[in-house]
Amino acid sequence: MNFKQSMQCRFNQSVYVCLLGLASVTATAVAQTTVAPTFYGNAAGTRPVLTSPLAELKQRLTEKTVRELRTSYSGEYGTTLLLADDAPIFYVALLHKKNLWRVLRFDALAPAEQAYTRLAQRSADWASDAMRLQVLTSQERALARATQESEARLATLNADMQIMQGEQARILQAREAAQSQAQASDIERKARAIQLQQLQRDIQQLEQALSGVNAQERVSPGHER
Repeated sequence: MNFKQSMQCRFNQSVYVCLLGLASVTATAVAQTTVAPTFYGNAAGTRPVLTSPLAELKQRLTEKTVRELRTSYSGEYGTTLLLADDAPIFYVALLHKKNLWRVLRFDALAPAEQAYTRLAQRSADWASDAMRLQVLTSQERALARATQESEARLATLNADMQIMQGEQARILQAREAAQSQAQASDIERKARAIQLQQLQRDIQQLEQALSGVNAQERVSPGHER
């Protein structure tokens, strides 16, 4: 289970616990109400049908026979307290994304306000959990995006490093080759210098030998006379 799934599971558990508490509020509302159940019939002589508080409130909202006393919203969750126009009947309704999903019916204002206060707090708790989940989800997405950007940056740096290492290897290879060529050239230069010196010495010796022969030839005719 990943982090997001864990947070969603915790949020669902929180809602479940609150729903258990809501069941106790519903039982209290049923115990406190003394108004006879509402019956509706489509025509004279038809058998009346018992409606639920949710269906009853929806019909009153359609007929516009109920007025809003209090309403509070916390994120996507809302709680509203309403009063029927034609009887002292109070409704405490829970909303999610502005849709009715739970209604409690009372015949007195005091217990209705108590239920409204308790359920409004629970709606705020649900909204806080949902908000925290949204914040954590947003942070998770930001971290995922930052991770992707860091991975892309790392890949770019690795590519740059490979290029640099390849270039360094080529430069080192070229330098070693140049050093080898320089050493070979230096050896060849020294060999040629030695060879040149030997040739110069040979030339000098030959010149000296030739000079001595010429001098003897010039002296010889004089002695004969």
